[in-house]
Amino acid sequence: MKLVTFSLNTPLGAVERVGALRGESVVDLSAVYAWWLHRRGVGAATALAESIIPPDMAEFLSRWPMSREAAETALSFADDLDHEAVSSFGARAIYRVSEYRLCTPLRPRRLKDYLVYEAHKKQAMAARGLEMPELWYQMPTYTNRNHCGLADPGQDIVWPSYSQRLDFEFELALVIARAGRDIAAADAMDYVAGITIYNDFSARDIQADEGRIGAGPGKSKDFDYGNVLGPCIVTLDEINPHDITMILRVDGREWSRGHTSGMKFSWPQIVENASRGETIFPGDVFASGTMDGGCCLELDRTLEPGMVIEMEAVGIGILRNRIISAPRNER
Repeated sequence: MKLVTFSLNTPLGAVERVGALRGESVVDLSAVYAWWLHRRGVGAATALAESIIPPDMAEFLSRWPMSREAAETALSFADDLDHEAVSSFGARAIYRVSEYRLCTPLRPRRLKDYLVYEAHKKQAMAARGLEMPELWYQMPTYTNRNHCGLADPGQDIVWPSYSQRLDFEFELALVIARAGRDIAAADAMDYVAGITIYNDFSARDIQADEGRIGAGPGKSKDFDYGNVLGPCIVTLDEINPHDITMILRVDGREWSRGHTSGMKFSWPQIVENASRGETIFPGDVFASGTMDGGCCLELDRTLEPGMVIEMEAVGIGILRNRIISAPRNER
């Protein structure tokens, strides 16, 4: 499945729902599951469907695997429905691309950003006049990200007013569906719901200043719309997370390509590390770090306002955002 959170305009304002992509259309999983339950004679079908498939993705993941099974049932039932289908309760089942807006698929409980691509790490160290530390090869390391500073797929990203050098970082990220602690790498993928694309924006000039101080990322990473996930979460039955090709385009032109084979630590090792002495929960997100050649810093390129960034991961989709200038304060 390609799970999404989508928004609909209603007389009461915009509402968000959990759905699944079917081509460019989206299936309202709760509405369709309620219809299926009603066909089976369940009296409180809508209430039961909404309790198993709630409109919030983190809550949906907290009901895994029951919610996944219900979603799969709904998708199978939807195969025989057309775009105009209305359920027994008067609810639309499927929406065309012009009728909905994709939101961030998940508002993470936590967002840990690992750094497991060697070429990217070497470039980052060289920019600071440092050599590659041997310790990097001994364990995966991460920094925490601002899980509140999220943007939606397709949303314009406002350039932070205090920075002169904005950059993007093309990453992939695992989405967790089961709670656990001290998880062995051999069991790690049993805790994963799926994988998505992650764009980790960075204010490079501020990041350089923070590095000189000896601090980790602060305002270089923490600003509104500085993190983008999407466009969907692909369940692991549909994709091999160890074999994904990534294509970076800016303004329609290809800038670079990468592959998960460049990861020096595997996804299971990342989950093992994240859960060491710490409980992980449904809705946690663990990112890989920037793919080799996945940012302006490595490519010796410059990002400018107005540019459109497209991050395509084969089997997941395209995460697209445009950069715009910060609005000027009027006096």
